[in-house]
Amino acid sequence: MRYRKFIPNISIVILTLFVMLVGVRSAHAMDRASIDAVQAAIHTLSFLESLPKDGPIIVGVLYSSDTPDARAMAESIAQLIGTMRGPNSRTLQPLVLATSALAQFPGHLDVLWLAAGVCKHAALIVASIRSHHVVSISDDPQCADTQCCVIAIRTGQRIEISLNTALAGAVGARFSLVFTMVVRRK
Repeated sequence: MRYRKFIPNISIVILTLFVMLVGVRSAHAMDRASIDAVQAAIHTLSFLESLPKDGPIIVGVLYSSDTPDARAMAESIAQLIGTMRGPNSRTLQPLVLATSALAQFPGHLDVLWLAAGVCKHAALIVASIRSHHVVSISDDPQCADTQCCVIAIRTGQRIEISLNTALAGAVGARFSLVFTMVVRRK
């Protein structure tokens, strides 16, 4: 009988713990649309003829250094990219990079994934991808508006891919004819 008055309290504690452990997603967890967009981006690399033919493909994941929690999201994206394979089963080597370090970045990138919110630095991004001849890809809707990405990916009921032909030419990106025929060009 003494224990009956504690049973309702124990049930509440167990229910609270269950919700905390199972029902609440991490603030940095990627949703299905983001995962689909990254996978679509990696598939587009098969059509990028200007990509080096051997060695790992270095994919920079750019995040806005002035946005809270942006680095954690970029690291989640980089981790996902690291589990995938590129064209001809080539290794993808992700590299997390802040916008504040982009202009001084001395290394080599093959592709630059633009994380959400980074397009507010469009002028910096465009200058960098032009000088380093890097293809930029993003699922951020601002990417197409600010014209800082070569490939814009939109997910929803279906995946839509847009190619900024002027920017592709400026960075020296060459895509297969099949790719240019099936994507929306701007």
